[in-house]
Amino acid sequence: MITVLFLISFQLGERLEYTAKYGVLSIGTMVLEVSDTMTCGNQPCYHIVSRLTSSSKLGFIFTLNDTIQVCTTLDSLLPVWYEERLHEGKYHNQEALFFDQQNHSVTYDDTLNLETMENTRDLLSFWYYLRTVPLQEGDTIIVNVHKSKQTSAIECLVLAPEKIKTGLGSFSAIRVAPQTQGKGIFGKKGSMEIWYANDSSRYPVQIKTRFKYGSIIFKLKNVEP
Repeated sequence: MITVLFLISFQLGERLEYTAKYGVLSIGTMVLEVSDTMTCGNQPCYHIVSRLTSSSKLGFIFTLNDTIQVCTTLDSLLPVWYEERLHEGKYHNQEALFFDQQNHSVTYDDTLNLETMENTRDLLSFWYYLRTVPLQEGDTIIVNVHKSKQTSAIECLVLAPEKIKTGLGSFSAIRVAPQTQGKGIFGKKGSMEIWYANDSSRYPVQIKTRFKYGSIIFKLKNVEP
């Protein structure tokens, strides 16, 4: 485990747009946005939003319209409030989570309260947090992440830089491979890898999620402003 130095590598209004592919099939787009600051839990927070939308051309096969948003503290990007609205074919789910970082707990929809660990993050703020710490090949960064009523200590292995081709051109990118023991928060036979631009922007230029039936690759195609 290493000690990390916190620094901010994004700005308000940043909007990252990605293509999503399943094999050779283009299945839709994902947008990550630091939309604004807002007051949450009586403190100023970043408001970060993720939107995943399937292509209208695939409507006869499946539809996908997922929105996830999180409010994080300005100083350390720890989640205070998290909400997801999932619409995936016939499956629909909506839930809100309130994180109590001081008492190491999370509450689901004002009803179910679960114990967490120190400095517990959600998967969305987790992506942004890794943009703010030094990434050196060979290091391991341990991050506590909560998902689906489970908190896990994720070992993020920092691997060798690679050249990644995207819609914005080629990037030298640092690959980070989060690992969990057993089934973990990524589900059975699931995993994730993130490639961060090896420059001051630290854009996640490529994200790969693996699951039982294959992989989805998200490639950066546009940045605003």
